[in-house]
Amino acid sequence: MGRRGKRRGMTVLELMVAMALLIMIMAAAFPMIDQMLSRFQMARDHYVAASLCQARIERARGTPYSDLALYRETNAQVDDFGNASVPSGRFRRTTSVVVDAPAAGITTMTVRTDICICSRWGWRKMFHPLATEKYTCRFTEEHEQMVFLYTDYLK
Repeated sequence: MGRRGKRRGMTVLELMVAMALLIMIMAAAFPMIDQMLSRFQMARDHYVAASLCQARIERARGTPYSDLALYRETNAQVDDFGNASVPSGRFRRTTSVVVDAPAAGITTMTVRTDICICSRWGWRKMFHPLATEKYTCRFTEEHEQMVFLYTDYLK
């Protein structure tokens, strides 16, 4: 039997160089991926906040005109579906109802939903104090707001 040719394969050194290159590429791409995921979450949060405003208005549309004032609320913490959820609600909803404004017989309902930005931290969430301490959401000026006018057709 003749001697076989030289074995071709990766040496440990080549493997270590390849792993180092892979780690450097992943480390360079990580901030971009993290930013992209944060923006996706922000878009989702704004969509959910707008849906919460719209749902509140739609629910009030089925209410008798004289009972619209019952929808007033201030800083009610709600979950993604509009259910009261304290302390874990990621949204804070305020509904104001002004009767006879802008004219007699017209009621203005304004629904504002503030967005908690803590959920956008992705992987950083586990290192944030909220993960170990009492849950307190951080609200900024990010919000969605809708205004709707109601009138009593029976008059």
